[in-house]
Amino acid sequence: MSNTGSTNSQDIPAYERRYKKISEWFINSKPAFLILKFIYKYMAYLIALAYILLIIMSFRGTFFSETTPLILKNSGMVIETDSTLLTAKLILTPFTSFILVSVIRKCIDARRPYEKYDIKPLFIKETKGESMPSRHVFSITIIAMCWLYVSVPAGIIMLVLVALMAVSRVLAGVHFIRDVAAGFAVGILCGIIGLWLI
Repeated sequence: MSNTGSTNSQDIPAYERRYKKISEWFINSKPAFLILKFIYKYMAYLIALAYILLIIMSFRGTFFSETTPLILKNSGMVIETDSTLLTAKLILTPFTSFILVSVIRKCIDARRPYEKYDIKPLFIKETKGESMPSRHVFSITIIAMCWLYVSVPAGIIMLVLVALMAVSRVLAGVHFIRDVAAGFAVGILCGIIGLWLI
């Protein structure tokens, strides 16, 4: 049970004070709240669709075709000369990395902000523990790396979306900065190993 009402503000942890100010600002600013809600709730779906599109394009040999759209043509760093091998790499790298991250999260079992502190996240989440690394941030980072592998411009755009998603997870109160930073770092590392080094 929280006793923050009976203590002065200096007894409240700094994180709680900062987060309560942030959450109050979003609650009182409807446009900002709606933008945050869109990024938090729907950005992952858009990136998942982008990944499905990537796999379809790869399977159809788009990245080896003369009819490849201008934004993709001659802008990537594709090493493979076979679309089947490329498609396999774009599927297996995220899949195996996702399993690895899930195991790491379970082993670390870090508490989430709303478990550790007396705060109410902006968006209700019942998950307990397994906060680090953020699997949402990791997942969209590894997808961004897949896009970067075949198209530098598209990959950079995806990485910007990763940054937005990471910030939204922290502002929503469901992850600490360290969680999203770890998710991003592991996604980058797994992408480099799985796509460029193997």
